[in-house]
Amino acid sequence: MIMVSMKFPTNCIKGIPNSDFIKEGIVLPHLFYFSEQARDDDWKEQSINWKDNENAIKLTMEQRKEDGELQFKIGVAIIPRDEIDRLSRLPTVNGVLSYERKPLNDNPYHGNLLLKNNVSTILMKAIAAGLALAVAENRLRQSEYLL
Repeated sequence: MIMVSMKFPTNCIKGIPNSDFIKEGIVLPHLFYFSEQARDDDWKEQSINWKDNENAIKLTMEQRKEDGELQFKIGVAIIPRDEIDRLSRLPTVNGVLSYERKPLNDNPYHGNLLLKNNVSTILMKAIAAGLALAVAENRLRQSEYLL
């Protein structure tokens, strides 16, 4: 598995782009749906940041799209790595869920949740639900985006 080759922080951060992904303060599973596009190594990726420190949250909250608009208008969800590890050890998930650290030029915290390409849509949605249930904390903006 990809995750065993490096030490990872206790938590990762998933940005919440809009209000379609949260209801009554609860992160909805489709925030964690993986795209259809697989990499050459047969993994699908989902962008996260690793919470090395509070600056990782600040950077994620301030991340902008190419047009200057905020990327994560609602805020961020924080997921304990132990919960991802627990989920990945379940018999139906073992060997198909992983993570990596993949820093970018402007983001040293960047990484990915990874899902094997051959996972069925039903299992992918079950994993997404497990990740949503594993969210330990939300840091939401107090802004017009939450109205």
